[in-house]
Amino acid sequence: MYKISTCAVALLLLCTTAWSQKSIQTTFSEVTPLKSNIVADAVGVNTHLDYVNTVYYKRYEDIIKPRLAELGVKHIRDHFGDTLINNRYAELARLHNIRLLVIAKDNGEDLHHLKNEVKRLNRSQQVVEMIEAANERDNGWKQNWNRLCYYLKEFYAVFKGDGETKDIPLVGPSFANTRDAAVELGKACNDAQNNMDVGNIHAYSGLFPESPIAGGWGISLTQAIKNYRTIAGNKPIIESECGYKMSEGLDGHPAVSQRTAAKYAPRLVLERMRHGINKLYFYQLINDVEDFGLLNNDGSPREQFVALKNLIHLTTDNNSNFTPNKVSYALTGDTANIRQMVLQKSDGKYLLMLWQGVSGSNKGYHHNDQVDVAVADKKVTLQLKNKPAAVRVFRPSFSKMPDGNGIRPVAMYNGQSLVKLNVPDHIVIVEITPATGKATSK
Repeated sequence: MYKISTCAVALLLLCTTAWSQKSIQTTFSEVTPLKSNIVADAVGVNTHLDYVNTVYYKRYEDIIKPRLAELGVKHIRDHFGDTLINNRYAELARLHNIRLLVIAKDNGEDLHHLKNEVKRLNRSQQVVEMIEAANERDNGWKQNWNRLCYYLKEFYAVFKGDGETKDIPLVGPSFANTRDAAVELGKACNDAQNNMDVGNIHAYSGLFPESPIAGGWGISLTQAIKNYRTIAGNKPIIESECGYKMSEGLDGHPAVSQRTAAKYAPRLVLERMRHGINKLYFYQLINDVEDFGLLNNDGSPREQFVALKNLIHLTTDNNSNFTPNKVSYALTGDTANIRQMVLQKSDGKYLLMLWQGVSGSNKGYHHNDQVDVAVADKKVTLQLKNKPAAVRVFRPSFSKMPDGNGIRPVAMYNGQSLVKLNVPDHIVIVEITPATGKATSK
């Protein structure tokens, strides 16, 4: 009979334990964050200050102006109006640093007047930050691509030919049809990219932002962007209209509830950024019969107004003069369909954005039949490679528990590198304060 010594047994146990520990060793991902303020600065909103018979004009002082300031956006999209209206744009820039993406008139005949008014407003401060070609002319000009091609050449020449406007970025044409319009214009206008500085999509789908057909017209967002690149080349692309309809959905464009819109809106911002779209303008600030508004008709906030306001508040950072530092972490557990994005502020704090990229709504195509879908939270574990000073968890899309707590944390941990998280179908922000060091100043 063979005898095994005590030393041999100990050695065997030691080796087995070492192999077991090695086999379950955590694999960390090292990530270079985006600057936090890039998210806050991505959000814009459409307004209609030039609609004189609406609340935009009549209640500018007591609803529109204070609500824009409360929302925290620094970008609006609108048309010029009379002198009073245009001076309101100047006031918003002066008081709240809100800049205007001005849209050329639909008839295509106001370019010189538009240029002169841009020059007047911008002489004392920057009021107009971008100028956009006439809106959705695939509908308005009934797919007259030759007319649109000629117009774009004139549009570009008018502004680039003047020393006071030549450096203002010119935004290319938007289209209602993301599937066909840009491609068809490209066939008729092979130099279209020479007549814009920035591309522009309107990818309304009414679906959850991560949907495989989130580009509208039954196509993916990736395909919608690819289609637009047939006329924009490699130039940056923004989205000058986006958002969610909350009643009377249509075939191909369902409506959703306010609750679902509040879940989707911040996710839309982050998902667009994942596709390289770093500026998007929600349609629209206050409600009308189309029912896209962030505000009710009386000026009271809807749920998606609050969700976007809280997202902007938590990601705003007024110092951009730094280089983000890498962070190493692991996310384990039920991670299927969980999206991730990492940001950093200039004070060194990391913001790990987590959410489930799934649908929160069914139906919605006819007679206000949209139905919210209850999505269970995913249980995951966050492990940080370096022990932090503190971790705080936010659920900012809602301001009442158990859904969320607005800009107040729902959980706080001191010195813990292992944190258990519940991830819903709206964003969770995990704020991580490093034990030492800030972001690197430039």
